[in-house]
Amino acid sequence: MRSLVIEDEPQIGTYISRLLGQLHGIVDLVGSIADARQALDNFKYDLAIVDRMLPDGDALQVVTALGQSQERPAIIMLTSKDAKEDVIDGLNAGADDYLGKPFEPQELIARVRAVLRRPRLLAPSVLSLGNVELHLGSNEAVVADTKILLRRREALILAALLMRRDRVITRAALIEEIYGFDDEIESNTLEAQVSRLRKKLAELGGDVEIRSMRGIGYILRLATPQ
Repeated sequence: MRSLVIEDEPQIGTYISRLLGQLHGIVDLVGSIADARQALDNFKYDLAIVDRMLPDGDALQVVTALGQSQERPAIIMLTSKDAKEDVIDGLNAGADDYLGKPFEPQELIARVRAVLRRPRLLAPSVLSLGNVELHLGSNEAVVADTKILLRRREALILAALLMRRDRVITRAALIEEIYGFDDEIESNTLEAQVSRLRKKLAELGGDVEIRSMRGIGYILRLATPQ
């Protein structure tokens, strides 16, 4: 997971970054709207923690822009500007949650985990890479112009990989996304399902590859031409 912290107070920003380190991901810290825009232009983020009042303006404009993006991160506004009207403005702009300062560290982590579990309501209905498309909600995929109905968990695996294309998704994160709490998962279950999905994509002429990263997880990329 990659997170962006937009906070102009260095001590607070560093503290938030350390808290997010509990989630075992990469955290980038910036202190202005300009730096935030540059970071967002260069990296794909799963989460953004946003202070409002920055040296070069109100970061609400960043949240509004992110809310209109197809690959938007989960957004939590963390700010001392926490009057009722401010909260309404933030949520209407596209924030998933709004937390005032000062804050309890474990409450922030709990809210982060909550927003990361939520589906992105503005996400596209079709995910694609190369000649592979997945229609969310129907388990229907199109591979090299051929329609195929995937098994439910195969579709969930493909969706998770497409959402993070060119980025590694850990085995643990993939399991969390596709299995329920009560599911009994044998040690090789996930590997078998990934292998079956990989085979289906290849047989239909898909120009993507699911690469296994030994001891880490998986990554979906365009296949290298032979």
